[in-house]
Amino acid sequence: MPEVYVLDSSALLTYLNKERGWQSVAKLLTRMLSDEADVLLHHIHLGEIYYVFYRRAGKARAEEVLADVQHIGIKLQDRVPLALVREAGRIKASYQLSYADALVVGLARWRGARLVSCDRRELEPLEAAGEVAMLWGR
Repeated sequence: MPEVYVLDSSALLTYLNKERGWQSVAKLLTRMLSDEADVLLHHIHLGEIYYVFYRRAGKARAEEVLADVQHIGIKLQDRVPLALVREAGRIKASYQLSYADALVVGLARWRGARLVSCDRRELEPLEAAGEVAMLWGR
């Protein structure tokens, strides 16, 4: 059974922009294409990626990136079941982080996955507390 990973927007943005650490995400995506790993991304984080490219380069580029991400093979998650709402709420109430970050941590916990991120400042405290297993992009 393949390992399961959840990407947050920082990890995918690092990969798309070829920023420091992008190779770590590329290796994970290669493992996904070889059926060695399942890689998940929630639509909320895809929305973050869309708005970043929209703001930087306009609608046409944002649409292009959205289409590219949809064709990579990442399993897009679009549901937010009550169990995930509760988990994200608990995490948000317990730590200093955005609701989007609380949701991605909750998704990783709910799916028994490792969270892939480049946001060390926000997420290292959760890793240290044993809330989530991490794979750092940089």
